[in-house]
Amino acid sequence: MKSLHQHLSIFPLLSNALNELLLGYSLKDAYRNQPANELNLVFEKGQELLSMQINTSCKTALFFFYEYPLERTGSVFPLFKELVGKPILQVQSHAFNRSFQINFGSNQTLVFKLYGPLSNVLYYEGEKVVNLFRPAIENDWFLPVEGFNQAPSEMALPNFEGVFYVSESIDGFCLSFEKPDGKILLETEVIFEALHTFSKCFLQQYIFTTHRNKLLGIYKQKVKRDNALRHGAEQFLKYAETAIPYDEIGHILMANLHQINRGDIKVVLDDFYRNEPITIELKKDLSPQNNAANYYQKAKNRKKELGIKQKQQEACSIRLQENNAILEKIENAQFLKDLKPWLKEEKTANEIPLKEKFRKFECQGFQIYVGKNAKSNDELTLKFAHKEDLWLHAKGVSGSHVIIKHKPQQSFPEPVITRAAEIAAHYSSSAGSQLVPVIYTPKKFVRKPKGANPGQVSVEKEEIILVEPKIEIN
Repeated sequence: MKSLHQHLSIFPLLSNALNELLLGYSLKDAYRNQPANELNLVFEKGQELLSMQINTSCKTALFFFYEYPLERTGSVFPLFKELVGKPILQVQSHAFNRSFQINFGSNQTLVFKLYGPLSNVLYYEGEKVVNLFRPAIENDWFLPVEGFNQAPSEMALPNFEGVFYVSESIDGFCLSFEKPDGKILLETEVIFEALHTFSKCFLQQYIFTTHRNKLLGIYKQKVKRDNALRHGAEQFLKYAETAIPYDEIGHILMANLHQINRGDIKVVLDDFYRNEPITIELKKDLSPQNNAANYYQKAKNRKKELGIKQKQQEACSIRLQENNAILEKIENAQFLKDLKPWLKEEKTANEIPLKEKFRKFECQGFQIYVGKNAKSNDELTLKFAHKEDLWLHAKGVSGSHVIIKHKPQQSFPEPVITRAAEIAAHYSSSAGSQLVPVIYTPKKFVRKPKGANPGQVSVEKEEIILVEPKIEIN
């Protein structure tokens, strides 16, 4: 059953009820809240006060009614000042349309246009739109007031038999004229009670669903990222397990120096560990002894890399276990209170000042900032960095984005660039290598391609520096 809360059959009933209720009242106050999704109208008649609220945060118009004045809280924007103190002459429905109007004196009118996500309240003086509840809906500035009355249609309208039902089913909440199959939350002859109850339930469910879907997206992304990192670490460890150890290659070279010439790019020697020939890649600019030394250094680097990948694999496994458990709890949540622990965690994370979200270093008076993960990299590069800052990243591998904050009318000293490059190399997947190429360029040459994953960017006009990965804790 489809809800009738914005069906054109509901508005003649609402306007008639409002016409009886508001007779003799005048407008005391009108304002919208700061997010511009809530309009509050307060009416008075002597000591009697009534309030009507229209909420559009759910991509539909929801009505709330109160027998007391709604107080202004926080930052609000006053509306329809010309109508304050003016008596209400009539509330009038529009023919075959999802709209109605409140008529004041001096040919002043408030038109309630209830068109789903385009719902609005328009203030007319004569035939001219003077103000809007939602001014961003630009077409509403040009709507003629007489255009709201529509010609009859052949569409069959639901018949109201004197009772409103608010119900809940697997499809959500519903306002209807006939007794529903789902759980009945309210059965009333008063349209204000029906709309208020439906709106309250609908808004609560919308807020819950919005927060739940946001949290699901956040934690699914965390699980996806850690699965990818763990898989990469497992593949590396699996390869390293079956690959010929670099130190053994060094031993084979040292045992066969007489068969190697400077300038050779490869050599085929006897692998006395496995009793079979082995082809070994060489650096042509190195002597046979230095080629062997190069493989011994690779063995040391490989040992470091293995340690890094093993720790990464373990850390990812722990995080995956934790985040999968959280995902299950979020998926099984039924109420907003069930989500509070993770909503609070995300809120706290968002309240941290942007520059406090990054690792920070200093060199010769220049501030160096380092991203901590893919999301942090995006925030550092796209939100925090100035176009004149210098941007660095280990070339061709995953790693942290690094920013050197610029100083007006000062160039970046070479030692500062080198220091930042060493940090970029350290916080990359090449951290175990002896030397790492690092690209650098002004941030204005760094772009985020459309559809790119978190942390992915494209770079123009890059320069390269070769550095040793290292970090010094300040």
